[in-house]
This record gives sequence, C-alpha cells and structure tokens, in this order.
Amino acid sequence: MSRAYSSVPTPDRRPRPARLALTATCLAACVALLAGCGDDGGGDGDGGDQASPTASATKASKAPSSPSQPGDSPSASGRLTDDQAERRALLPLARVDHAKAAETAVGEVPGGRLVELELKGAGGDRGGRDSDDDAPGDAGAADARAAGPNGTASPSGTASPRARRAEWVAKVAAKDGTAHRVRVDAGSGKVLGAAAEADQDGDDKRELAAQLSKARRTPEQAAKAATDAKRGTVTSLELGDDDAGALVWSVDVVTPRDWNKTTFAVDAVTGKVVGEHVDRD
Repeated sequence: MSRAYSSVPTPDRRPRPARLALTATCLAACVALLAGCGDDGGGDGDGGDQASPTASATKASKAPSSPSQPGDSPSASGRLTDDQAERRALLPLARVDHAKAAETAVGEVPGGRLVELELKGAGGDRGGRDSDDDAPGDAGAADARAAGPNGTASPSGTASPRARRAEWVAKVAAKDGTAHRVRVDAGSGKVLGAAAEADQDGDDKRELAAQLSKARRTPEQAAKAATDAKRGTVTSLELGDDDAGALVWSVDVVTPRDWNKTTFAVDAVTGKVVGEHVDRD
C-alpha cells in the first residue's frame, strides 16, 4: 500500500541579521567577563587565575613608594661625628667640674696659678694595652676617640676605643714660671699625679710668669663669661696669646643638645668675650 505524504515546507535556515547581532553581543560580553575574572583572580581565591607577569609589573610600577620611616635613616649616634660621639661618651664620666678640678690642681703647687685645664678620657682598650699604663705626663695619649654612645664603631666604620674614666689634665705654674702637670680624676676628684715639666728653660719660665702677671681675670671669671654667652659644660681652659697678640683665655664649652664645642676667646685683662668659634665636627 502506498502511503501518501503530505508536503511540508522546508524552513529557511539562513541566519537572519537580528540573530547574528544578538550572538555577537553575547560573545563579546562573555569575553569581557572572562578577561575581568582573569585580572582579579589569584588575589583572593585559591583557584583563581594568576595575573600575568606583564600585568604584575605594570601594577608594581604604578604602586606609590612608601615614605621613608625614621628607622630608615641613620640613628642619632650614627649622625654624630667622631668628636661629637667622644664628647657624648666622655661628659657623663666627669662628676667633678672644671672649677673643682682647677682648685685641686692649683693646691698641688705652692703659690701656683692655673695656666691650662682640659678634660680627657682614659682607660680605653687599645689593642689589649690599657691606657692607664701611659706615662703620667702623657695623659693626652689616653684620649677616648670617636666611640659612639653605645660603644659601637664610629660612623666612618673604624672601631674606636672608649674611655672607661675621665680625668682633668692641668698645667699649673709656680711664681717663678715653673710649670707643673697635674692630673685629677674627674670621677673622684683625687690627684692622680703631679710633676714639673722637664723641657722648660729659663726663657720659658720668664715668659709664662709674665703672662700670668698680665692676666687680671681668673680662669673662673673667664669660664663664667663663656657660659653666660652660651649655656653648656666647660671642658677646657687655656691662657695664651691670640693671633693679634692679645692675652686671652680660650674656653671650650660643649652643648649637650648637639654635642658641638664652642671656643670663646675671653680677654684676660677686661674679661670681655672677644671671639667665638663653633666646632661642629
């Protein structure tokens, strides 16, 4: 038996313009969504896509650099010069001030008058040899040089010895001009040694006696004039002629706020401050 088939019209399969536009729009949206997920992935989730090296480098280059913190710069001790670090380490060791040290030193020489006085460090370790072994007249060799307040290497990178004690080294002249070196412990105030200078001749003695006879102002008056001009600690006094030939007291004053040393020239006759120099090294 033959079957009759009705004729069914074949649908037109050619894509229409509206469908093509819709398909293209969907594909574009999917691509954009995938691209966004790829950029954000790898930051939070474990399974997210990792950012490409190029993208990471771009982000890193755009990230602002953090401002330097106080710890990034040198420490306070690292900014000190060698001399400033020495002063900072030395001054706390001196319990006896310049006035008391001068009085003690002058008392060791009958009829003596002070010519020089300087605070120095002693007892530092220099390659295993204690500076206490230095000769009494060579106290300058025992100076503490450039040790930071924590005993670390100096800013220049060279380790320096640190003084374990301080002493006042004085030059005291007798009436005839004979000079004596007197060392006074700056911690206890005790006399460590006293001896006449061996290298003086007659002319040296007469010149020194003449200087002292011309000086109308005492070293203590000169020290007061200097500290009135700048508040600080007196670490040195010296009688001598300045560049113009005038007799002056040179007074060193250290200011603890910056550990600088200011040298004042005080006229030994009038007591006026006639010069000032700040040592910031």
